[in-house]
Amino acid sequence: MGLVNRAGSPMESCHGAKALTGWTRALPVLLILCLAATGCVLDYGLDNTLEMAPGIHPIEGLNTPYDDFNVVAPPPPLHSVIPLVFASNAHQRGAEFDIVEGHLEILQRPYHHRRDQGPGPPMIQAHRQGRFPSIPKLPGNQRGPTALLAEKTSAVSYAPPRTHGDPHAITLTQRSAPAVWTGEPDAGDVVWVFDSDHEGNRNLYFVDEMGEARPFFGNTEKSDEAYLTYDYRRHQLYFSSNRSGRYRIYRFDNPDGNTDFRSWLGDKTLAGSIEPVEWAEHGDTLAPHVAGDLLVFASDRHGQFDLFVTRHQDGRWQSPRDLQHFMPEGVSLNTTADEFRPLLLKRWFFDQGKPYYPWRLLLFSSNRPGGSGGYDLYLTALPETL
Repeated sequence: MGLVNRAGSPMESCHGAKALTGWTRALPVLLILCLAATGCVLDYGLDNTLEMAPGIHPIEGLNTPYDDFNVVAPPPPLHSVIPLVFASNAHQRGAEFDIVEGHLEILQRPYHHRRDQGPGPPMIQAHRQGRFPSIPKLPGNQRGPTALLAEKTSAVSYAPPRTHGDPHAITLTQRSAPAVWTGEPDAGDVVWVFDSDHEGNRNLYFVDEMGEARPFFGNTEKSDEAYLTYDYRRHQLYFSSNRSGRYRIYRFDNPDGNTDFRSWLGDKTLAGSIEPVEWAEHGDTLAPHVAGDLLVFASDRHGQFDLFVTRHQDGRWQSPRDLQHFMPEGVSLNTTADEFRPLLLKRWFFDQGKPYYPWRLLLFSSNRPGGSGGYDLYLTALPETL
C-alpha cells in the first residue's frame, strides 16, 4: 500500500482510497497509517494525496536537558493517545534514573487551501505524566522497562476517525474484533520487567501479583543483566548480560509457550537453559527487541552505539544489518553519536476481517546534536523494504 518509508526514495507516498475497496470503509485504515508513520500527512476529506520527505522526529514534551531513554509502549500501542513508559534522570537533575510515564499524540492539520504547497511536518505532541506507578520505587537506578503480555486476545479494529479543534486531532474508537492470532501480543495481563542496581549489580526484576519486585532467574552475582524482551512467535526470551566480559544477547527457550510469566520468571532452576546468541562481531550488544520476525538491537561494533536489525528466516536469525541501510536517502537514523534501545511498534489493521499492511514505527533514544540535552527520544517510520 506504500504507506511507509521506501528505501532509496526521498519521498513517502500515500496511495488514494481507490487502491482499497471504497473510500468510506478504507478511510480509517489509510488515514491512521499515514499519520502513525509520521512521514505522510493526508489532506483530510479530499480524494487526492500529499507527499513529504520522511525524517527522524524528536518526541518533544518528553525530552528534557537530561537523559530520557529506554522507551516502551504498553498495550494497546495505537489509540488516540499512545502510552509510553521510559527511563529518565530529569527528576534528580542528571543523577539516578527512574521509570516515568507519558503519552504521545500524532496530529494532522488539513491543507484545504494550500494543496499545491504540500503539508508541513507531522505534528507530534507528547506530555510527561510523572513516575510510572506500576513499577515499585527502589533505591538506586531503575531503567529498561518492558511490558510482557500474559495472554493473547483478539485484534482491535478502529471506527472511522473524527476531527475536533485546530489542528485536528485524530480520535479512534476501539472495539473488539475477532481475528486469527498473528503471533503479536495485543492486550491482556501485563507483567512489568525492569532493571535495577539497588542490590549492587544491574539486574532484572519483574513485578509480582502483589506489586513487589522479584529477581529474574537469569541474574548472576557477578554480572549485569538488562533489557528483556519476549519472542511470542517462537516463545523465546532474550536479554542482555555482560557475564562473558562484554555485553551479549542471551536466550531462554520456553518450549511449552507458557505466558503466565509470573509463574516462572523467578524460577532459578531454569538458569541452566540460558544460552548466548552470538554473531561474529566485536563490541557490546544490548537492548534487544523482538517484533514478529524482526529483532532490533543496539551495538557499538562500529565505535559508537548504532541500531541493527536481523530477520528470522530458515529457522535462525540471519546476520545483523545496519538499520541505516534500509532508510531513505537523507534520513540519518544512525549517526556519529549514539543511538540506543530501539522499539518496534507493529500492528495489523483489520477491516471486515481483511488485514492491511501493518503500521510500523521505530522509537529509539539518541544523544545526537540538536536535541534537548543528553539522551532524547525519537521516532521514525520504518521502510516497507525492511
